[in-house]
Amino acid sequence: MIGSRTTARVQPRSNRTALRAVRGWLLTVLACVGIGTAQAADDKTIRIGILQFGTVAWTLDTMTARGFDKAGDFKIEIVPMAASNAAQIALQGGAVDMITSDWLWVTRNRSEGRRLQFAPNSTALGGVYVRSDSGIKTVADLKGREIGVAGTPVDKSWLFLQAWARKSAKLDLKRDARPSFAAPPALNEFILRGKLPAVLNFWPYAARLKAAGLTPLIDLDDVLVGLGVDKPVPMVGWVFNEGWAGSHRELLARFLAAADKTNEVLRRDDAEWQRLRPLMKIETDADFLALRDAHRAGIVAEQLKVNLPVMQSLYALLAAEGGEELVGKATTLDPQTFYAVPAENAGGKSGSKP
Repeated sequence: MIGSRTTARVQPRSNRTALRAVRGWLLTVLACVGIGTAQAADDKTIRIGILQFGTVAWTLDTMTARGFDKAGDFKIEIVPMAASNAAQIALQGGAVDMITSDWLWVTRNRSEGRRLQFAPNSTALGGVYVRSDSGIKTVADLKGREIGVAGTPVDKSWLFLQAWARKSAKLDLKRDARPSFAAPPALNEFILRGKLPAVLNFWPYAARLKAAGLTPLIDLDDVLVGLGVDKPVPMVGWVFNEGWAGSHRELLARFLAAADKTNEVLRRDDAEWQRLRPLMKIETDADFLALRDAHRAGIVAEQLKVNLPVMQSLYALLAAEGGEELVGKATTLDPQTFYAVPAENAGGKSGSKP
C-alpha cells in the first residue's frame, strides 16, 4: 500500500495554517513582481505561466511557429512555473496575465472574491487503468482493492468516478476500496512495477499507461456519459482575471482566436506533431502516438462550447461529492466563471460563449 485511505497529502490543521501564511507571503511578493513586470510589458504582450513540461507548451509553441501570434498582433511571454500551485499564485499575485487550470478552481476563487474567468481549451480528463494480472474487470472489482488516485481526495476525476461507481455498482469507493493519493508520475511508476493493481490518472499519464499496454477499465468520458453527460465538456482552459480581460478585450479575443487556429492545426497536421516531438520528452513511438491522439481528442472545437445547464449540473454533482472542501461556500455555479468574447471582438472565435 502506497498511502493511507486519507493520505498524507491531507494536511493537519496546523500545517494548513502554515501553508496559508506562506501562500499569503508569496502573493505579496508576486504582486510586487507583477507590478514591475506589468509596467515593463506593452499592451500587446500576454504573460502566460506554464509548467516547463506541461502540454500547454505544445499549443503555445505551435502558435508561435505558425505565426498566429504575429498575425493576431500580439506577443506571448512564457513564464516557466515549477508546479500548478505556483502558477495559480502567480496569477493571483499579478506576476502573469494567464495560466491554464480547470473551471472548478475558477468558480471556487470567484466564490471567495477573486474575480477569475475561464475560456475553454480542452475536454481531456483521463481514466482508470489496471494491470492485466489484477483480476479487475469491472468497477465492482475495485471493492477491497487499492487504487492509486492522481491529485487529492477532492480532485474532480476522483469525484466523478465515485459518483459513477455508486450509481453503476452501488460501490462507495472511499469506504469499499483503498484509495491512495499520489503525484501522477509516481502512480504510473507504481502500477508499472506491480505495486498497484489500478490507477486513476490524468490524461497525459493515462495515455502513457495505454502505450505501455495496461488495460483500460473506464475512461472518464464514459463515466460522464454514465452520469448523464452525453458528450465531452470543457474541463481545462485559459484562466485570467476579469479586470485584465475587461481592459484587454481585443487582445484576448485575438489570442483566443489564435488558440482555435492552433488547435485546428494540432487536430489535423501530423507533420506538426513530428516537429513538436522533441518538446514532448517521450521515449517511444507508442508514447508519442498515445499522447498525440489523446490531446487531439480533447480539442474538438464543437465540444469546447460551454453548455451552461450541463456545467451547472456537473457542478452540483461535484459539490455533492466534494462538499465545502471542494467548492467553498458557493452552492451554485457562477455563470460568469465562463468568459464570453464580446460580439464585436469574436472574429470567428468558437466555443467560449455560455
